[in-house]
Amino acid sequence: MKIVLLVAALVSFAASAQDGATAGFPPNSTAASAQELRAHLSGNSFQAKYRDGTTVTSKFDADGGLSATAPAFHDTGRWKVENGKVCGSLRKIGAFCNEARFDAGTLYLRRMNGEVIRYDPE
Repeated sequence: MKIVLLVAALVSFAASAQDGATAGFPPNSTAASAQELRAHLSGNSFQAKYRDGTTVTSKFDADGGLSATAPAFHDTGRWKVENGKVCGSLRKIGAFCNEARFDAGTLYLRRMNGEVIRYDPE
């Protein structure tokens, strides 16, 4: 019985790893430098559509302020860039640190749950 459960767990893990790979960064994307990220985000707003269909608008203030808005949701906090990642903290959600990559001038972020989303300028 233990072997059956172990095999089922491994099959489930392999399937989820394959799903994550197919939903990953575009193949020609490149790692984003802190300087590129700061210039791209600072003073701008972006929209992202999550896998579940939720659209989130994020505003990155030049002074490090951050606001995130979705249907029936609003949160504020701070953002910063470090080593190819967008990091920070929101009051309701907490700390985050998302790997960032560019593809043809478009920013992609890997969320904490592994989902890769595209950030479109608003």
